[in-house]
Amino acid sequence: MQQNSKKKICIIVDSLSVGGSEKQAASFSKSLHKQGFDVSIIALKDQITYSYDGKLYNLGLQESSMKIIKQVRKFFAFKKAYNDCNANVYIDFRIRSRVWMERLLHRFIFRSEKMIMMVHSYEIAWHIPKSDFFKKIYNKTKAIVAVSKGIEEKLIADYGFTNTIHIPNYIIETEKVQETQTIFPENYIVAVGRLQNDIKQFDRLIETYKATNLAQKNIQLLILGDGDDKESLQNLIEKLALTNHVKLMGFVENVAEYIKNAKYLVLSSRVEGFPMVIIEALKQQTPVISFDCKSGPNEIIQEKSNGLLVEDQNFVKLKDAMILLVENIDLYGKCKQNTVSSIKKFTEKLVIQQWIHLLNN
Repeated sequence: MQQNSKKKICIIVDSLSVGGSEKQAASFSKSLHKQGFDVSIIALKDQITYSYDGKLYNLGLQESSMKIIKQVRKFFAFKKAYNDCNANVYIDFRIRSRVWMERLLHRFIFRSEKMIMMVHSYEIAWHIPKSDFFKKIYNKTKAIVAVSKGIEEKLIADYGFTNTIHIPNYIIETEKVQETQTIFPENYIVAVGRLQNDIKQFDRLIETYKATNLAQKNIQLLILGDGDDKESLQNLIEKLALTNHVKLMGFVENVAEYIKNAKYLVLSSRVEGFPMVIIEALKQQTPVISFDCKSGPNEIIQEKSNGLLVEDQNFVKLKDAMILLVENIDLYGKCKQNTVSSIKKFTEKLVIQQWIHLLNN
């Protein structure tokens, strides 16, 4: 603990709201604080809804309405915050796809030997711009942390990195679901994520739900999250005459409570990283149905033990799985019974030790 207390750790995020990686960053700040680290957070956007620990540098306050002025001011505010933190290690959770901005950051702000670059998605280009420059720069950083084994394998195979490490996302066992006055449907399944059809494919999930017999069984589909495709999804729901059965709930504070009361959670993504929503569902004793997409689900879901792992992008088999987990009572009971025990290795107590070892070496 004494050794940890001497270490200053700065977490860099786009925001502390809405997304899974943002939520993990917020939880991570609390875990590090508990372990005695001196924690600070640099947030680029004034979107702060998740609870966190440490000193916050909110760079999204009082932004100019003119884009170029906003970007220039934020760059210099970022540089000042980075220097003011004076951290031993900086952990970058951001989306890093803008080539020239990332070049400027590495040229004028970041010190490579102090940087840990997080990679949260199998779409590596979201985190590493396509340029040989970044292959060289990233190889000089303290570490590149992949949240799934699949991501780490891709980083090594495609980029030849020698400083990768796999550290999964984790849950905090002591966090309990906050009970609210929310009235839930009697019977429903749930999906969670940004309303972004090219990634989460909620449009195709709704069509798949239509092809099942769940509506006839009065089992609703609730979709939690917000995003650019909300209007098109609502139009699709109306077109398919599903307004009484499929509900877009928007951004909700009590996501865990919705998941806890659901029959099961379904994930229909084209691509993932290490989806926290699966672990959170299993923590709430809610089985999961997911595509075996790259990457993450097959590192968490044990077929017909804590859920169902469906052939990647096979929507016919997804439909069959959605029906099976309703109609096969014995299978459902088995999956529900095994939920919590199946995620012991993804708990804070175990995973944070990997972080402590990395940060102190």
